[in-house]
Amino acid sequence: MGESLESRQEKRRAEILRILGEEREVGVRNLALRLEVSPMTIHRDLGALQDQGFVRRLRGAVTAEKSMLFESSYLYRARQQVEEKRRLARAAVRHIEPGHAIVWDDSSTTYEVTEYIERVAPVTVITNALPVLERLRTVAGIDLIALGGRYHLAFNAFFGVACERALERYRVDVALMSTTTVQGLAIYTQEEQVVRAKQAMIRIARKRLLLVDSTKFGFTALNHVADLTDFDLVLVPATVSAEVLERMREGGVNVEVV
Repeated sequence: MGESLESRQEKRRAEILRILGEEREVGVRNLALRLEVSPMTIHRDLGALQDQGFVRRLRGAVTAEKSMLFESSYLYRARQQVEEKRRLARAAVRHIEPGHAIVWDDSSTTYEVTEYIERVAPVTVITNALPVLERLRTVAGIDLIALGGRYHLAFNAFFGVACERALERYRVDVALMSTTTVQGLAIYTQEEQVVRAKQAMIRIARKRLLLVDSTKFGFTALNHVADLTDFDLVLVPATVSAEVLERMREGGVNVEVV
C-alpha cells in the first residue's frame, strides 16, 4: 500500500519545524530543494503551519514563531496521526501485565499509551517525559517514578547525565519506546542526548517494545540509536507499505501490524 498524501504532508511539515528549530530562518526555495518538492508545495505547508501558530512567513523565507521555537516540534508531533498512535498504544498494552515495571520514553507516540495503561494496573512507570508524568500522576494503580536531568523544551522531557545515571540503577520488565525515524533496519534521531537516554532504556529492559507510526518512515536523522532487531516486538500500522514490512521481516524483525 502506497503512502498517503496526508502522511507525506505531515512528514514534510514536521521536517520543516525541525529545520527551523536548528536554523531559525530558512528561505522557501531552500526548503523546496532540501525536501525535493515544488515551492508551491512548501507555500501550502507553510500556510498550514502558520494557521496553527508555529511559523511566521516573511518575504521569500519563513521563521519559527519565537514563542513556539522550542515547543513547536513536540506540539506538532503530538497532534499528528493520533488515531493511528492510539491503535499502536492499545496493541502495546496487550503486551504489558499487572505488576510490570515499565521504562517509558518521551515520544508523542508512546504518550498515547497513557489512555490505556490503567487497564493493566497496578504497574510501575519510570519516565523522563513530562506529559506522561502529568497525565499519570493521579491515575490509580500507577506507581510513578520521575527520572532526573535537564529539561529540554523541544522534547518536553528530561535528559542528560542525571537522567542516564538514574536509568542505570533500574531493571524493568518492559521498555516502551518510539523513534524519530526508521532508516533501513535501524532507528535514528538527531539529538545525541536522546540517543544516550534511549540506549540506556534498552539496556535495562527485559522486553523491548517499539511503536512506529507511519510518519517515521522516509526521513533521515544523524545518530544511530539501535537496530530494529534489538527490540522484541516492533508495532506498526497497517498503512505501512508491503515493501517496508517485507524488508523488516526478511531482516529478522518481529513485526506486529495493527
